[in-house]
Amino acid sequence: MPLYGVDVASYQGEPSWEKVRDAGIDFAFSKITEDTDYTNPTWEHNREGMLELGGDFLPGAYHFLHGGKGAAQARYFLSKAGDLSGFAVALDVEASGANASTARDWVKEFKERTDGHPVIGYFPRWYWDRQGRPDLSFFDTLWQSSYVSGKGKPGELYDKVPDSWWKGFGKEKISILQFTSSASVSGIKGRCDANAFRGGLDELKALAL
Repeated sequence: MPLYGVDVASYQGEPSWEKVRDAGIDFAFSKITEDTDYTNPTWEHNREGMLELGGDFLPGAYHFLHGGKGAAQARYFLSKAGDLSGFAVALDVEASGANASTARDWVKEFKERTDGHPVIGYFPRWYWDRQGRPDLSFFDTLWQSSYVSGKGKPGELYDKVPDSWWKGFGKEKISILQFTSSASVSGIKGRCDANAFRGGLDELKALAL
């Protein structure tokens, strides 16, 4: 049985993180920044709420990449994030002119400023195809998305996921799979994205931290 996670942005409001964990969620990613001029207003709430859950929960954070200025975007992300030593970090690459070159610049700058902290690349296969199937080996691992049909709890929906969705690409393996945007999780208003990791929490921490 996989671990389940969620990812949230401002439109989820301020989740009740204790309820989220009690619903069987073991990790989460909160949006912090986008480009060099937007900061998620719920980041501090999410940061504090996830950290309060302690060592049996892995908190995470991500930046939504825009085209160009990859290094500047990494610096902006770090200026708004605070201490990320205990957080999984992901880079969301899927729109706004973002490509592998800009993502590579972001990762390089981020790692130089964080003593090599791992970066998980959210670079969906459909976007990878659109970008000409670039080499993604500058990421430590990939976070892929492909959605099942229907709405419900993460465990119910994950039963529909075929094993083929876990096949790697871009010279990287897939470690996290976002398999729905229509999950129902206690503590989060409305529907949300749900993700899976095929392994234990210690394995996910070793990968992400």
